[in-house]
Parts: sequence; structure tokens; C-alpha cells
Amino acid sequence: MVLHHMHDVLVIGGGVAGLQAAVFTAKAGLETVVLDDGNPLVSNTDKIQNLLTEERIAGDEIIKSGRERVMEFDGNIEKATVTRLDREDMPGPFTVTTESDDSYRSEAVIIATANEFDMLTPLDDEIEYVDGPEGEFTMEKHIQTDDANQASDNIYVAGLANTWEYQTAVAIGDGAKAAINLVSDRNEEAYIDHDW
Repeated sequence: MVLHHMHDVLVIGGGVAGLQAAVFTAKAGLETVVLDDGNPLVSNTDKIQNLLTEERIAGDEIIKSGRERVMEFDGNIEKATVTRLDREDMPGPFTVTTESDDSYRSEAVIIATANEFDMLTPLDDEIEYVDGPEGEFTMEKHIQTDDANQASDNIYVAGLANTWEYQTAVAIGDGAKAAINLVSDRNEEAYIDHDW
């Protein structure tokens, strides 16, 4: 078992929402670690045609590019399946336990996984869920958040964990929104990321 030092942000899920969130938090100077089980849903798509920047792109290419961007901004990506997320006191810190019994600690988390939410059982008294709509590709439930993608103190949610709109562009935008709000809350002022 490995106990990792305290991080600023742990992102649970290495799909497009999680990677986009991690790009923003890492670029903002927050020590960011993505915990990725290696199975992003977008990898099953070979021709995404609804993004402004590409005529068509494979899901694997988006993931590869996203991973590279996270690492360019000094974020880390760890192959890990999260089994438990909990905290002792409000507003944190959090402890994340993985299948291999490694433990990660952080001040804030972004949940960006399309998996089941059994890992969140220790937080049942502070996280609420909403039913997903009927449909072939939708999840049974999503995590309830406010307009800033926050489910509880220092818990932000992005992508299919938060919304039923099963689109790459929506997941990318939702990941960015969750991260911008996390950074804004941490800085206690609106965070605006302008590239020069």
C-alpha cells in the first residue's frame, strides 16, 4: 500500500470531461492528479464529427491529446480504479482509495467517471442523486450539483456523472466548467484563463 502526499485536486476519471478539467486545474497551478481506470467511453468512437476544431477525430486521439496536455501543465495521470472516496471533516481533505489499496489525499476532487458510484457511499449524507432519463445510452442516476458543478464542499462533478447529455462536446465543456469553478472558489475570485 502506498500513501501519497496531499494534492490540490484529484480528478476521478480520465475521459474527456476529466482530462479537460485536469488541463484547467493544472494550468492554473494546482497540483493535479487524474486517476484513470483506462476505459474512457469515448475510446469506442472512431469518428467524432461534431467538434468545431476537427472535421472528424477518433476518441482515442482525443484521449491521447488530452493526456499530453495535462502532462504539459505538470499534471499527473495514474492508472487506478477508485474504490472509495471519503473525508473526515468538512470541507476536506479527501482520501481516495484504489483497487490496489493505494491512498491519495487532496483538498478537492472532481468526479468525472461514468462508472457506478459505489465509491461514494462514505459521502451518502452529503451527495444527492437524480434519476437519469430513459434511453439506451444513459446512466441510471447522476450526481446532483448546483450551477457551478458542485455537489458538496470541494466536490465538483463533470461529464456523465453530472449530466445525461451523452456528447463529447458537452463532456469537454462540463469538465472545463467544473474546473473553472473549483479554481475560482479556491482563489476566492472569478478565474479567467486567457491564453496570450
